[in-house]
Amino acid sequence: KYLQSILPCDNIIEQSGSLVKRLRRRPLTAETRVRFPYELLRALSYKRECFFCVTIKYMRYKMIKFTDVSFGFPQKDLYNEICFEIVAGEHAALIGSNGTGKSTLIDIIINTGDYLYEGKIEKDENVRIGYIPQFVEHESEEISAYDFLAKPFVELQKKSEAICAEMETADEMDEVYSRYQAVLDEMDAIDAYNYDSNIRKQLAVAGITALENISINKISGGEFKLLSIIRNILLKPQLLIMDEPDVFLDFENIIGLSKLINHYEGTIIVITHNRLLLSQCFNKILHLENMELQEFPGTFAEYNQAMLETKVQMAEQATKDAEWIAVQEKLIERIRKDATYIDSPTKGKQLKARVSYLERLQARKCKNPFIEDHTYDFTFPEVEGEEEFYSENAPVVISVKDYSLAFDRELLTNVSFEIKAGEKVVIVGANGTGKSSLLRDIYESMKSERIGYYTQIFEDDSKKLSGGERNIRQLRALCESDAEILFLDEPSSHLDTYAQIALENAIKEYKGTVLMVTHDFYTVANCADRILLLENHTVREQSGRSYRKSIYKKYFDSDIFEAERIRVEKEVRIHSLLKEGKWKEAKNVL
Repeated sequence: KYLQSILPCDNIIEQSGSLVKRLRRRPLTAETRVRFPYELLRALSYKRECFFCVTIKYMRYKMIKFTDVSFGFPQKDLYNEICFEIVAGEHAALIGSNGTGKSTLIDIIINTGDYLYEGKIEKDENVRIGYIPQFVEHESEEISAYDFLAKPFVELQKKSEAICAEMETADEMDEVYSRYQAVLDEMDAIDAYNYDSNIRKQLAVAGITALENISINKISGGEFKLLSIIRNILLKPQLLIMDEPDVFLDFENIIGLSKLINHYEGTIIVITHNRLLLSQCFNKILHLENMELQEFPGTFAEYNQAMLETKVQMAEQATKDAEWIAVQEKLIERIRKDATYIDSPTKGKQLKARVSYLERLQARKCKNPFIEDHTYDFTFPEVEGEEEFYSENAPVVISVKDYSLAFDRELLTNVSFEIKAGEKVVIVGANGTGKSSLLRDIYESMKSERIGYYTQIFEDDSKKLSGGERNIRQLRALCESDAEILFLDEPSSHLDTYAQIALENAIKEYKGTVLMVTHDFYTVANCADRILLLENHTVREQSGRSYRKSIYKKYFDSDIFEAERIRVEKEVRIHSLLKEGKWKEAKNVL
């Protein structure tokens, strides 16, 4: 219809039957560029002798639509009549507390036919979907990072060449031509003819061009995960789904991931709790909480502000409702007393109507699951007789001398440092520099009942729990211990944002000593007194403040971490005021 509205004659569309076919099979990105056949070009250009590329902006269409969908397992209900839609071109973040069913929801989107659910799910079955799971198995093949990314394109080209060779001897040419056309369509859809330049472009966007000629069995797990994300992007899925893609990525790779997301022209759904990604990416928020889903068209910052405003409005309305309910209760009591002395059908009807009205008022007081205070209470054990860490009298409680670490290559050589009682020290560095191994080896050399250890690989029998729920269980076990020293290996991974903030507060309030590995820069910025930066096979020490400054200068135009601190403080302040019933004061804080 769009073409017919701009063409100079009615039958010009019939001159190019292939145009419609190409429109139908090309991947729909933010814009679909179609090179028109010569006859159509001439008609559109009113006989000018030139070729040009016409860009058709397709109407935003709904790739996925959930209407009143309910689903659960025998042991747990997950969704109650949830509704949302994903429109082509959107970058959506799927957020929510740990264990609310986010990973299950994306599996339902991908494998709809495998689930028995109530309600209606509409999905364009022709949409090509790319998927990155939480855990990507690290391949051990002896090929370079470039060849790993190029592999699907090279295989497709070989398939095309094999079919061409088959044509020379084939008897049933129609069937061979059909397969050949299918391969050409697939190559066209993923832009296979330009894979070399596309690979180099995506490596540059992610900031990992240096990995191009390094074998994939010699890079870190985080680097391989980022390469896997790039390979999915290169295959140009119309819908790219990622389940916590930031987990175990170092800080620089998370920056690279944010750039890949923001440069991607297709549609994205990402499960993430990473506050850096949430603040820098996404134009839509899907919030899953207490079996309900809320859809918000806007950024994460805008969503948070909207939720705070809603909390204050509901508190104001709740106060007014309570006052009105009290008035109605007194009125009902008076009518009930009158009814005991006067036998009147009118009084009975009046009483029944008032009671019904009161029940409706009380029902309206139900909580909104998206604005409830989803706080966690993490309190690490009391430490008796500890001096403040900046005191000259604070004893050294962790001492490392001439530590070296090597696997298939040398990672650390002659590393030495000391940590005093009460210090909060964070080990940072690129993926594969030996951070977790260093932490584990120090713990093993000091192991005792007064030392707690949080590991990022936690095996137990709770297979039905989410990764975040298992990690919360491990943190609560530490809270119930008698530990005076805590070794924490990626403690914020898989935790929802509420749990991350509670963890940071618990670390700050803890009087004992903390040695922690983390890639979450918000945790570093909020908790670290001192930094141990692993690079060039050794340790470089920095104060927490100077490290934060270096990160700001290198990566950001504005202080996004300060903005996050202010946001959290405002949210905590509003929650505190609302608990005290001071909604007017909370309104002034907004």
